Amino acid sequence: MKYNIISILLVVLTLFNTACTDDFEDINKDPYKTTDITPGYLLTRSWMRYNGSPHEEHRGSMIMAGPIAGLFHTPYLAGQGFVVDNDDRNSAKIVEMYVDAIRNSIHLKELLSKDNKVENEAKIAITNITLQFAFQRVTDLHGDVPYTDAGLGFHTGEFYPEYDSQEDIYKKGVELLKTSRDLLMTSSAEPFAPNEDVIFGGLENEDVRKKAWAKLANSLILRMGMRGVNGDLKWAQVTVEEAAVNAAGLITSNDKTDAALLPTGEVGGDWGMIINSGASILSGSGGYVFVGEEWLRQAQQKRDPRIFYVAAHAEKVGSSFVPWTGHEEFDAFAEAARPGEPFKPVTFNPMKGGATEMFSLRGLMVTIDKDGNKVKVGGNWMYQSSKSVRYNQFHTMTIVNPETLGNREAPIFVFGGDETYYILAEAALRNWNVPNDVNTNLKKALELTFEKYPKYFAGASVNEYMAKQSATEGIELNYDAMATEYINTILSGTINDQLIWRERWKSCMTAQGGYEAFAIWNRTNVELQPGYASTRIPFPGKEKMDVPVYDPADVAEDKLVLGQPVPTTKFSAEPFHNGGDTEGWKPRRINYPNAETSNNKENVEAAIQSQIQKHGQLGTGASFITTYQWYSKKVN
Repeated sequence: MKYNIISILLVVLTLFNTACTDDFEDINKDPYKTTDITPGYLLTRSWMRYNGSPHEEHRGSMIMAGPIAGLFHTPYLAGQGFVVDNDDRNSAKIVEMYVDAIRNSIHLKELLSKDNKVENEAKIAITNITLQFAFQRVTDLHGDVPYTDAGLGFHTGEFYPEYDSQEDIYKKGVELLKTSRDLLMTSSAEPFAPNEDVIFGGLENEDVRKKAWAKLANSLILRMGMRGVNGDLKWAQVTVEEAAVNAAGLITSNDKTDAALLPTGEVGGDWGMIINSGASILSGSGGYVFVGEEWLRQAQQKRDPRIFYVAAHAEKVGSSFVPWTGHEEFDAFAEAARPGEPFKPVTFNPMKGGATEMFSLRGLMVTIDKDGNKVKVGGNWMYQSSKSVRYNQFHTMTIVNPETLGNREAPIFVFGGDETYYILAEAALRNWNVPNDVNTNLKKALELTFEKYPKYFAGASVNEYMAKQSATEGIELNYDAMATEYINTILSGTINDQLIWRERWKSCMTAQGGYEAFAIWNRTNVELQPGYASTRIPFPGKEKMDVPVYDPADVAEDKLVLGQPVPTTKFSAEPFHNGGDTEGWKPRRINYPNAETSNNKENVEAAIQSQIQKHGQLGTGASFITTYQWYSKKVN
């Protein structure tokens, strides 16, 4: 389907001025000087901007949502620093969605309705489905946002829209999706042409494409229904049960003919829009995105073979990151010490989430030099060729693999089959009327999750890492066999809601998975590690962390043994997390852009006060970002 984007890309780009916008005031204005445009190009544009640019994806998914959810860590300390005043990072995704994806979809609907509404009814339905994906991404991050009046500035002159409640956005959105779904199942009207449809344009005929869109709409209804369990449990159950048995069906695989995958390519587009923009960050010079500590530790504890696709050491070659595989000793499953424990040399050291300074993010130990001075020994961001192999293999932070998940041509999962079965598994656990029992649905979800890594994120470094692990263990490891063992172990134990949520959270580990991971955590309070609080500051949950202290000779490189702690009784209290602006509570939302609070002040303030009164706040309520959303699960 790659040709679908390439064939119209130049046309699209000649029609739009895509310069960055600094003023949120202009979000609902339309700068385009012509309405003489082939409507299908606007659909392509909307999905290209749902993908976003590297600028937005870096800030939205990898600095803000992903680190709050614990999926990623970065040295930028915005989301995981629990701070409010990071407007460049707070505003990146919401501005992009309203300025481009939402506005273009609204304009597309207007053009189709004015032309011939009946003849274009299938196209309008597909546009409505596209819009709901865009609105859901925005509301899941920010809460109440413009919905009814969004994107109408060009048509109505209303540039300062009121904010709709998240509950209304969800419930009205589901009703619109149902209408669109049902129409696509019966309408004889033509859908968009194959070269205008970047999601299902590769399917064989018009009826098949329409039914694929209907299935996508029904799958989104399933997701939105389950997301509402804390806000309106009865509505959530009715919505999920209706979608689960609807004739439109659900996405049940990761195949391109069934799942909603946004295709990508290496060449073309402003800001490289045709590429997987999140992956571009992982492999490009703007990277420094690390595997979340709890994702990494769980993978190590459970011998999760996804670790070979997700985790890596990396070196910088030119302007890009590439995996480093030059280890002399390797054990992907050797878990690093927790704060307050002696240093243990391991292959994959996690970056610590929530730190207040760079050493705390990657601090491994403190040594005492010959003059009695403390010397902080932190891990490298990446492999440095000036260091020895033994140093690098034990002192390097674990980056998200820039070759696999960082492949710029990897597809973007809009909706995959594994998500369907995770939701059905949770619904079955709740004794709702959905197909199959808990075990059957969870097994299928896990199988599809494990399947998508070798299917879509293969890389030479995976084989090299697995070969090194095989040599360490003295056996020939096989990804599929390890995945089967993992799944059987999960299914043989106690299956409860926390387990389902945790496995679904882990399944979000893709370049753009931070958004969905944030929503899952926010809705469930999922314990990322059993026994460790996930609703407050990441472990150890205090301003200082205890770091082991050594004489340099005790930790000389030739004395370090893979996986064996270096004994010590001395520890140094080093800064870890000061609680940010939220008294240590993880934010339940991303803050509104500063320009919007200035230019649309009355409506923004009304939305803020309404949400505080309806949903309440964590702690003393000193910061708006601790305000629960409609779909948030409150802390007991």
